[in-house]
Amino acid sequence: MYEYQLGLYEKAFPDDLPLEEKLLLSKELGYDFMEFCVDLNPQRAARLEWSPQERRRLREFLWEHDLRMTTFSLSLLRAHPLGTLDREDNETAFQILRKGVDLACDLGCRVMLINGYDVYATPSTPETQARYGENIAKAAAIAARRGMVLAVENAEKAFMDSIAKAARWVRQVNNPYFRIYGDIGNVANAAGGNADLAMLDLECGRGLIAAMHLKDTMPGEYRLTRYGEGHVDFPRSVAKIQELGIRIFTAELFCQPQLDWRAEAVRVNGFLRSFFQ
Repeated sequence: MYEYQLGLYEKAFPDDLPLEEKLLLSKELGYDFMEFCVDLNPQRAARLEWSPQERRRLREFLWEHDLRMTTFSLSLLRAHPLGTLDREDNETAFQILRKGVDLACDLGCRVMLINGYDVYATPSTPETQARYGENIAKAAAIAARRGMVLAVENAEKAFMDSIAKAARWVRQVNNPYFRIYGDIGNVANAAGGNADLAMLDLECGRGLIAAMHLKDTMPGEYRLTRYGEGHVDFPRSVAKIQELGIRIFTAELFCQPQLDWRAEAVRVNGFLRSFFQ
């Protein structure tokens, strides 16, 4: 048994694979769980409307095959960010959030990721940041009601691209169910590839990070850098995040048409596990 969990991001698989097959494959390929996604893909977004019977069938499938979905990525909120000044968009965001928390609880997920954006397609302003502060506190209360850890990811935008920036929001909200879902690739980019600065940024999350995305990045590139070809210092980063007490990790791997997705998932599993003590 590993003293940590390493999951595989659902988008590491081709979109046309059935969900049950993705879950079985995540275990077959050597991962401890699959990170479940509800995002802008219409089929994945529709999961929020699953009936009680559909939820129960998936729970039974997970139990039958000794599978789990420890983390849940609610990146659909990117289309309706919590800092928007539009009232209708705000209402939609909270509908998505409530449905997401309920679905995550029904499926046995422990940590729900939301992206660290006040707004996405429009400029960040003092007004959108103030609205975000109001709404993220309400969001944390919704998660707390169900005992779900809501964790904000340090994303690619300057608003919250580092652990230090995410930590300031977590301390402001001051709710035990609102934490950070860190991303070491985004940390490396925010630090300009300077590993010493990246380690200092990770330290800013001490006691505040619930889970961590493990991926490689390059300046200006956040999703498709192959593991081992970017500027993330994996030996130091993994040692540091283990020292911080984090035990839930996800390989944020994206399926790329020019690569054999199955072979790449196996390679990434071995690559990442080699850095754990």
